[in-house]
Amino acid sequence: MQGEVQRRLDNLAERFFVSPESPIRQAVEALKDGAAIKVSAPGGSSAGMKKEGRMVLVDPSTVKPFLELRFLDPCYLGAFDVVKTSQDFGSTFLSLVKSGRMRLEILGSFMELWNLGVGPFLVGIGVLSLPQEYRRLIEPLRLRDIAFTEILDVGYLQGLVDELARITGVRLWVLDMECMPVVVSSTGGEHCQLIIDSLEGVMRCYGSAVGGLAELRKSMAPRVRICHAGFICFDAPLILGEEMVGMISGDASLADPPDPEKYRKLAEELDIDPEPLLASLEKVRTVRLEEVEFLLSVVNALARSVTEMSYKQFVNTRLNRELEQKNFELRSLFQAVTEIQEREKAAVARDLHDDTGQHLTNALVNLEMALSEEGLSEETRRHLRSAADSVSQVMEKLHDLSAALHPHVLDDLGFLEALRNLVRRLNADHPIDFSLVVRGEEGELPGEVKINLYRIAQEALSNVVKHSGATRATVYFGRDGEGVDLLVTDDGQGFSSREGDGKVHLGLVNMRERASQLGGTLRVLSDNGGVTVAVHVPLEN
Repeated sequence: MQGEVQRRLDNLAERFFVSPESPIRQAVEALKDGAAIKVSAPGGSSAGMKKEGRMVLVDPSTVKPFLELRFLDPCYLGAFDVVKTSQDFGSTFLSLVKSGRMRLEILGSFMELWNLGVGPFLVGIGVLSLPQEYRRLIEPLRLRDIAFTEILDVGYLQGLVDELARITGVRLWVLDMECMPVVVSSTGGEHCQLIIDSLEGVMRCYGSAVGGLAELRKSMAPRVRICHAGFICFDAPLILGEEMVGMISGDASLADPPDPEKYRKLAEELDIDPEPLLASLEKVRTVRLEEVEFLLSVVNALARSVTEMSYKQFVNTRLNRELEQKNFELRSLFQAVTEIQEREKAAVARDLHDDTGQHLTNALVNLEMALSEEGLSEETRRHLRSAADSVSQVMEKLHDLSAALHPHVLDDLGFLEALRNLVRRLNADHPIDFSLVVRGEEGELPGEVKINLYRIAQEALSNVVKHSGATRATVYFGRDGEGVDLLVTDDGQGFSSREGDGKVHLGLVNMRERASQLGGTLRVLSDNGGVTVAVHVPLEN
């Protein structure tokens, strides 16, 4: 018989706590790691425990469960055989407890249990449930999808309610809109602790708090109420962005001395020992309504101050995150576009050099061969020479265009040789005196670094030609143990690169983004003595 009881208990624990097909799986998933549930009956026991995000069967003697479901007779185990939904489980569970066929042992303090996810577990099996009319009341909340702890600093709230509880002698709660405690003061209200350490007490306190939340949601103003046990409570709304997301609640006071018979009856209804409850009531203060209202005004002022500050910080943080994401997306887009452009430019440059250039070379060779023929008239020879010179000029322009689109020397001979070619072409085409100064060795540079530094130099030198009015310009390249430096300076008239000048300098934006892609920095210094564009790429990048 004892082996049969153990088998049935193991099956029950496996079916409801471990199996992926469990009708209360959603409730079990709400439990945190370390939470354990034990089921027992005369003749055996079984337990499930949350480990690394999943529930597993464990030896009951090795765990401290937060709940123990103790069947008083093994014959009652069959009551769960027909359970198919979480609502069925909850109603069967409550029926067995209230009829005395099963005892529910709640082990550990209230907040320890709540921190292990007991609240959402009880909600998941329907033991704690918001009334439908209250659900309709909070449905329109704009902030309902934002986690409470995303906005309010829970550690700060805990310290705040602990200090207030110490000063006032009342137990303080911070509840979200599902009536789940976010923080509870560690002192005050010993009698409340005794009440909520029973399932019936939790259910009654939950219902009373839901009623308080509903009234606050309608009025959006602090109020005093009487809880299910006859204690004076006060509630202050937590308002974020003009929407209520929870409340601070305090309870522990009485308007008149406690009636021992009333609280003996309450203890009987809650199935708790009346003597500790009666002893705790001797510590409860008897207060006037004016005192409670004053205390409420203080708590409400603190609630408003904390939530306004926290909400502004939350909004700023969210906007900063969105801005960072947009900047990241723009940088990624810029990088993708520039990579595509470089590939296209390289492809066009290859076609111009290899295909079109080859055809022009063949044409020039044929023209030179024709010119070498004897017996040509002077007029024919003049036309052929003019054609050969034109083809030669086109080939030279084509070579410059191909180099501008993608300098093949960059791939073949390196970055410095590409810079020298660029400076030579500029000196040949413009009256400005361009020079190159090199300090240190080029060394190994990744292709991405070479092409981006080359494009920055190209853009900076183009600006010198178009806008500076300079007579001299210098390109400086240096490499040392800290990284690579590229500078382009001129002695021209300078220009405003300040962000506040009302202009968007697309060339500067392009150069700055290219430097950023390399993990480097770009600075532009401009005065009446010219412009300096300075790029630094750290060695590790």
